[in-house]
Amino acid sequence: MPRLILGVLVIPLSGFLDWAAAKALAGVALGAPAASPFLAGMALVAVSWLLGRHVFDPVGPVGWTSRMARWAYVAGHELTHALAAWSSGGKVFAIHVEEKGGHVDLSQSSAFIALAPYCVPFHALAVVAGYRLLLWARPDASGEALFLALMGGALAFHGLMTWQTLTQVKQPDLRAAGGTVFSWALIAAANGVVVLILLKILFPESVALGASMKGAGLGAWRFWSRAWAFVLPGARSFMRRPA
Repeated sequence: MPRLILGVLVIPLSGFLDWAAAKALAGVALGAPAASPFLAGMALVAVSWLLGRHVFDPVGPVGWTSRMARWAYVAGHELTHALAAWSSGGKVFAIHVEEKGGHVDLSQSSAFIALAPYCVPFHALAVVAGYRLLLWARPDASGEALFLALMGGALAFHGLMTWQTLTQVKQPDLRAAGGTVFSWALIAAANGVVVLILLKILFPESVALGASMKGAGLGAWRFWSRAWAFVLPGARSFMRRPA
């Protein structure tokens, strides 16, 4: 029950954070000339995802590509569980990955471990690590456009596959974390924050991170203040009614 209440309380903040992230992305698209590769990567992955799900036959080369993408998502999902457990002091005994799903055998679990794959864009972090490795090996490499395209694609991949995973199958991770409402609220809030931070890092002059976060917090505060002002008179009237 406490996590259900907390989830309900977080829902408005999640909505404002996601709206702030959407506005930041729109601002980058309209005001950052260097964002073209990033946006192209996002668009390519989004179109490919839509065509793979709703247009093309799942048999043949397209189906093979779709299956490989699904396997890559499941692998990243389970590795994120493992990394979250390691960072929390837990032990990972086994990792099992298949196209249709996977699981990790852990010594402990928590809301953080259960929800980490839905909040952390594993493949985007892998792109960052790969790019840093490239710059370390070849400091004169000029791969910024490719890096931005891969980052855009990785973020779109994370968002679309996370949505598909959460809406197509009933996930035991949500129950383990504290329930559907609590989990969805935290996932939405975390993804909004992650997108804002990554956009700020990639396009610092086009994203006002502090103002966006402050605006989301104030929006949630105003929502609950008005809700409380609306509910309070009714609650007082109910309490004063004779038994």
